[in-house]
Amino acid sequence: GGTTASNTGGVVGGGQIGYNFQFNSFVIGAETDFQGTSITGGNQGNYAGLYNSPYLGSNTGLLSPLVTGNGGNLGLPWFGTVRGRAGYLVTPTLLLYGTAGFAYGDVTVFQRSNTSTGWTAGGGAEWLFAPHWSAKLEYLYVDLASSGINGAYTGWELGNNHHPQINVVRAGLNYHFNWAAPAPVVAKY
Repeated sequence: GGTTASNTGGVVGGGQIGYNFQFNSFVIGAETDFQGTSITGGNQGNYAGLYNSPYLGSNTGLLSPLVTGNGGNLGLPWFGTVRGRAGYLVTPTLLLYGTAGFAYGDVTVFQRSNTSTGWTAGGGAEWLFAPHWSAKLEYLYVDLASSGINGAYTGWELGNNHHPQINVVRAGLNYHFNWAAPAPVVAKY
């Protein structure tokens, strides 16, 4: 057993594309996004005096969040999601929604890279402030599956599993093409 103190954070930026279908006050759809990040983490660990490191070998089954020990460096250079979305129009131009689906990302440890997959869920609000234009505020929880990154590092084996769990709060600006609509309608989401 052991303890860690972590410091993890960064900035996320990217793009998305999706399709929504509206019937009455309900909106359902699907979207995918991809973003680059500056998310990195580092920590100092104390593992019962064993090695002062979370790297105890490939047979330990040890899980760690987005942190590493002894000044190590763990990062998430990019990630993406493919999600379903369902919401309710509380006004003709304000949508409250929930979203969930598949997530993937590049987890790096000591310059070793490994693409991991997992799931995501969250919700948000989107406001249609002009014909074809909306602004949104969204929260996503991204949980990438454990990914073992093995290899020698200063004599120790990197055999533990890293289990990135990311909380993302993001603001966005969307353009709505409304290809199915005969003409732009201000009150139509």
